[in-house]
Amino acid sequence: MLTRSEAEQRLQQIFGFPSFYDIQWRVINHILLGKRVLLIEKTGFGKSLCYQFPATQLDGVTIVFSPLIALMRDQVVKVNFNCSYTFQTGK
Repeated sequence: MLTRSEAEQRLQQIFGFPSFYDIQWRVINHILLGKRVLLIEKTGFGKSLCYQFPATQLDGVTIVFSPLIALMRDQVVKVNFNCSYTFQTGK
């Protein structure tokens, strides 16, 4: 069992961050205990670390299902649409 203190030492070594947010640690601890987790949080919360860190600590392959690519595609489409619209109308 990895304690939070031990995990944060490894976090610093691997990712350069000094500590986890409390909710991040709860999620990571559940994953390290072999429990399934569904995490829905706002952009910029640090969700990626919640699966990247355990992947560095567990044996085997880690598979993550993430809508990130679809989200990025949607954001690019919106930016392109807004830029085209602004350019075409002269606003």
